[in-house]
This record gives sequence, C-alpha cells and structure tokens, in this order.
Amino acid sequence: MPGIDEKDREILRILRKEGRITLTELGKRVGLSPASVKNRVEKLEKLGAIKGYSAIVDPAFLDEYVQAFFELKLAIDDHTVDPILRRIARLEEVQSLYRRSGERQILVRASFHDTDEVKAFAGRLKRLFGKNLERVEVTLIIDIFKENWVPSESKRR
Repeated sequence: MPGIDEKDREILRILRKEGRITLTELGKRVGLSPASVKNRVEKLEKLGAIKGYSAIVDPAFLDEYVQAFFELKLAIDDHTVDPILRRIARLEEVQSLYRRSGERQILVRASFHDTDEVKAFAGRLKRLFGKNLERVEVTLIIDIFKENWVPSESKRR
C-alpha cells in the first residue's frame, strides 16, 4: 500500500489486536517515541488504514443470543442496490454487510434476541429488495472461535 512502511504495518497489527493500547506502550513495542507513533497513527487514520475504534461486545450481554448470516442472491447486482445496502447497513441488528463475488452477492451478519426476530429480519430483507431478491439463505451461528482478529476467550485452551 503506498504511503505506509513496515513500521506502519507493525503499528496496524498491534492496534488490530489491542485497540486500547497507549501511544507510550505502542511506541515501546515498535521502537518509536510516543510523538512519532501519534503522527503515524494520525497519518494511518487519514489514509483510511484505520477505519475507526470500537469495543468488541459479546452480543449475549445485550440479550442477543441468536446470530445469523443471510446470504442474498439478487437478480441484478448493480449500483441501483447501493441505496438499499446503505439502509441495511444502518439497521441496529446488522453487525457486518458485504458485497461479494459468487452466486449469492450479498452477505449480512446480524444479531437477534430470538429466532422470531431472525424470521422477521428475513422478511424485511425481502421487502427491501422486492423482485430483485431471488433467494435468501439463513445460517445460524452456533459457536464463535475468532472474531475481529481476537480469539474467543472460551476457546483459548
């Protein structure tokens, strides 16, 4: 990637796993002063290498015990679906939304309180896409071993 060097990549690898690390500690790990690390982090943010900061929250603490993938097969996948995708991305249940290659062009990951909400969400997707939606395949997530580059605590053994 233009504009970044190996030190920047090292900073990104550490931040990906430890987003709350202090600039002082980050500097120690990569062999730079806190001021230099701060400048590099700001540069990486401006370049878009760092897209944001957030907490990785266990959905169960929000009473969201059911997580699911929704794979959508569209009749037509062009720029006309972008406004629908932006609407879906803003829905509170949606954790991730991807356009991808292959037979099912859209992948949505969402969290719910129960399976009734899963069914209602699938219906909502059908209404949003209308006739352009050929098929919705729903897969429930049974167990998570790694997410957001962080291994699940219960799986570290």
